[in-house]
Amino acid sequence: MNDLDKRVKEARKAKGLSQEALANQSNISLRTIQRIEKGVIPRDSTLAILCEVLGLDFNDFTNQISETIEGETRTIRRMNLSIMLLMIVPLASIIIPLLIWKSSKKLNELNSLAGKIVSFQIIWTLAALFIFFLAVFSSNLITGTAGEGHYWAFITLAICMIWNIIFVVYSTNVLNTKRTDFLKNTPNFF
Repeated sequence: MNDLDKRVKEARKAKGLSQEALANQSNISLRTIQRIEKGVIPRDSTLAILCEVLGLDFNDFTNQISETIEGETRTIRRMNLSIMLLMIVPLASIIIPLLIWKSSKKLNELNSLAGKIVSFQIIWTLAALFIFFLAVFSSNLITGTAGEGHYWAFITLAICMIWNIIFVVYSTNVLNTKRTDFLKNTPNFF
C-alpha cells in the first residue's frame, strides 16, 4: 500500500517545515504539497524534488507507486472485461463494473478512470437503446406497417454491441500499455 502521504508529512514535520515552507523550498505549489499529503501520487519529477529536499529515498517510493498502480490497473481491467461478458443484458454492463469498482477499496489513483468507464457504459447503453428505437420507428415509417423491417433494428443493435466490444478490447490493450488517458473526453458522472 502507498504510504507516500504519511512519509512526506512526517519528513516535513521532522525538518520543522510547514507546507508553505516546503512549497517555497522545493518550488512546488502549495496545492500540490497538500494533494500529496492527502494521498495523491505526484509525477516522478515532483517526487524526485520532494525526496531531495526532504532527504528521502526516491527509489523506495517509485517501487511502491508502481505496485499500487499495477494493482489498480488489474481492477480496472476486470471492470472493463466484465462489460464484454455481460453486455447482452444492457444494464449488466453498467451494474457489474459499478459493483466491482465500489467493492474495490484499493482504487486511489485510477478512481476517476473507473468512474469514466462506468459513465461511458451509461452513455453507450442510452445511445444503443435510442438507436434501436429510432431504427424501429424509421423501419415502420419506411415500410408503412408495424412489424415489417424490424430486422434493421436488430442489425443496428448488433452493430452497437460490436462497437462496444471493440471499445472494451481497445481500452484493455491501452491499459496493458500502462496508459490511463484514453477516456479523457468522457464525462465522469461519479
